[in-house]
Amino acid sequence: MKIYQSLFFVAILFVFQSVSSSVVAQRYTLEDSKVHFFSSAPMEDIEANSKDCKGVIDTKTNAFSFRIPIKSFIFPSSLMQQHFNENYMESEKYPNATFKGNIEGNYDLKTDGTYDVVAVGDLEIHGKKQARKIPSQIIVKNGKASIKSTFDVKLEDHDVEIPSIMFQKIAETIKVDMNSDLKLYE
Repeated sequence: MKIYQSLFFVAILFVFQSVSSSVVAQRYTLEDSKVHFFSSAPMEDIEANSKDCKGVIDTKTNAFSFRIPIKSFIFPSSLMQQHFNENYMESEKYPNATFKGNIEGNYDLKTDGTYDVVAVGDLEIHGKKQARKIPSQIIVKNGKASIKSTFDVKLEDHDVEIPSIMFQKIAETIKVDMNSDLKLYE
């Protein structure tokens, strides 16, 4: 009888380990992320880059969550960076931009191809959430997956105030490009 109990216990452990492994294998993290934004206004173009976007995608549920520290954006000028953080984004009060939701569309991270998907969720910038549908692409090539998207952000949607004197220098809508490799979570 003890042999059967031992075999049953080993079988349960094997099943539990298999289930646990398949659940973990469903999650991918963002790696080597690049986020770029560009503002084109009559008097000045402004752009900045961040390499600090972190996130996870659960391919079993299609849920995702991304976070970018506002202070991680690097500008060509330290004065621009200071004004961005202190005067417009209030990054001490609102330290992160986040995007959480689900991926809609079919994709297979094990099969090479380009998959058009839509990231649907809440984009939160400057403490203000906005429901968004952002067209994106998941690209799988030689067994390596990445995700990219290009979208616009209206400053008024996130209560980012631009003084009237600055309207000639800062666009009301900012173009954002995001690219990131996906790495299987271990």
